[in-house]
Amino acid sequence: MTPEVGNTEPMSTAATSATIEWIRALPKVELHVHLEGSMSVQTVASLIDRHQLDSSSIWPDGLPDRFSFDGFPDFAKQFFFGLSLLRTGDDLATITADLAATLASQNVRYAEITTTAFTHFLAKGDRQGMAAEEYRDGLNEGRRRAAELGVDIGWVIDIPRDIEMPESAVTIDYLESNATPDGLVAIGLGGYEVGFPAAPYAEHFARARAIGLHSVPHAGETEGAESVRSAIDDLDAERIGHGVRCLEDPELVAELVDRAIMLEVCPTSNDLLQVIDTIDDHPLPRLRKAGLRVCLNTDDPGWFATDLVNELTVATERLGVGLGDHLSMQRDAVAASFASPATKRQTLLALDAISDSDQGPHA
Repeated sequence: MTPEVGNTEPMSTAATSATIEWIRALPKVELHVHLEGSMSVQTVASLIDRHQLDSSSIWPDGLPDRFSFDGFPDFAKQFFFGLSLLRTGDDLATITADLAATLASQNVRYAEITTTAFTHFLAKGDRQGMAAEEYRDGLNEGRRRAAELGVDIGWVIDIPRDIEMPESAVTIDYLESNATPDGLVAIGLGGYEVGFPAAPYAEHFARARAIGLHSVPHAGETEGAESVRSAIDDLDAERIGHGVRCLEDPELVAELVDRAIMLEVCPTSNDLLQVIDTIDDHPLPRLRKAGLRVCLNTDDPGWFATDLVNELTVATERLGVGLGDHLSMQRDAVAASFASPATKRQTLLALDAISDSDQGPHA
């Protein structure tokens, strides 16, 4: 996804401590989080020190305690500086392990993490392009460290549609190579939807499915229901990243319900990128009332100053999601994931262990 506007003040302030602690303890999965968007201020600071880089042109007053930005150009300047810090496989291992530590602290048992190989392979400025093998090894090491923390990772490698044009085959050729990371489960389609439709990437997705990868494109975020329709018809989408604008087409909604296609919903992201007017206008209640399967996610948690506990808390305090609803949504997310049977079984058993009496307020 391509951010447009926002500031990163946290939205959830009204929740009681008991509610937040219940949500924190809830066993969880996350299906929509971008590795390159997970970098916290602390991680960015450590990478600046590691590579002895000057960040004063980005942050003249020094690295802030919390990222904020005034419109897309300002965000893009900061985000792409952060991307420029990822120069080695060790850097990728570091940010993966940092993300895993955050996930573990929230009792996230399994996460499907999207990473954009294309942006690492190409040289830009003084950053050399990373070799495919180094990229793979960095992700593998990060995944190994995550496992030590009790977090199982599945990788989604996406095509950035506003950067890698359909005539390019960099990402799909890589996916068909022998240099992909362990735990690779799916191909995604990220980037800015407006002006970059999904249909031209149909052959890329067909090739990926032919080697056993699942299809999880972004759609229905910055474009309307027709984008979701194309993701299903042209890319055989099994889940939809975002998808909130599907509500513009009742027939599409009925098909999504009938086919049980999961929507990976990211409320904070939608608010900060002005997909919605305010968080209280978020369509999550309408999506659920329509019978759609949805799960909650963080998208770019480092840059948006959020985490999965915050997303679930916002849903409870601002969007009317009961704690019992969170249990059922997590079960749906497990079912829609591409985790191993063992990971699914263990996570479902952990969810089953939470009785109605444990649900606390707002159940």
